[in-house]
Amino acid sequence: MNQPQVIAHRGASGYLPENSLAAMTLAHRQAADWLEIDVVLTRDDEVLVLHDLELDCVTDAAARYPGRARADGRWHALDFTLAEIRPLRSMVRRDPRTGKPAYAGRFPAAPEPQPLATLDELVRHVQTLNQAAGREVGLCVELKRPLYHDRIGRDLTAATVDILRRHGLATAGARCMLLSFEPTVLRRARHELGWEASMLQLTGPAEWGEDNMDYPALLTAAGVREIATYADWLGPHLQQVFSWGTDGTPRPTGLAATAQAAGLRVAPYTFQHEGLPTGVTLAGLVEYALGPLRLDGAVCDFPDVAVVARERLAGA
Repeated sequence: MNQPQVIAHRGASGYLPENSLAAMTLAHRQAADWLEIDVVLTRDDEVLVLHDLELDCVTDAAARYPGRARADGRWHALDFTLAEIRPLRSMVRRDPRTGKPAYAGRFPAAPEPQPLATLDELVRHVQTLNQAAGREVGLCVELKRPLYHDRIGRDLTAATVDILRRHGLATAGARCMLLSFEPTVLRRARHELGWEASMLQLTGPAEWGEDNMDYPALLTAAGVREIATYADWLGPHLQQVFSWGTDGTPRPTGLAATAQAAGLRVAPYTFQHEGLPTGVTLAGLVEYALGPLRLDGAVCDFPDVAVVARERLAGA
């Protein structure tokens, strides 16, 4: 694993519904090194592959269950059993305020509707893909809002670790990473739940901090040294790794070098076509990140673009 790693963000989510089995299959075929997914709990404590606490941005839950929204107007996965979720079909992500696609330039609709999967089903699917392809693509599992689950008496972390352990993915050297924005959650998994495989500490803008997490403090030299006591990777937001110059040139913040000096590998998120300055391409940005900036990985919605960019670097 010496070469920079391409991590398919929610599968090949730029082309197919995020976190779906179809998106995982496509990312696997596009030669991604890792498939990143997100998990939450259902009402009956099934570990569901879903990015949000709510169902309505990426499925037809609102149309299928018109009377089941909470007071906030959202359809929460924790209010539905797996049997009730089974008929739902995932689709392109929509803005909950407008109902319009979150990324206007992406696929308007999937070739065919995709059902949501449980973590157990997805692991089995990836294992089948690996066996058929003869190569071991890893799995990155992000715990979504684990502290929120804890506060309402639902243990997402333990349930997830238990499933991954049953598949042999919790041991040292397994091609699996556990991800979270919450350091306390990762420490618990490492020290109390016996997680021995890799871990990636996610960070984001200060306002994203669950339970008032102080990300700026976490990303100081002392902070990253502390992260290195329990995690192997750091997954910062792109804007924490570099800023854009007035001419559209990315300028490193120094975080990547600081984290790598502490022994962490660095794989920021999210590399995508959207939101780039004029004249900057996704391929060019990946080449900069994995080349001059010497990042260890790129979390990308379009894994094929990242793989080709990496190959160009290797051949340069």
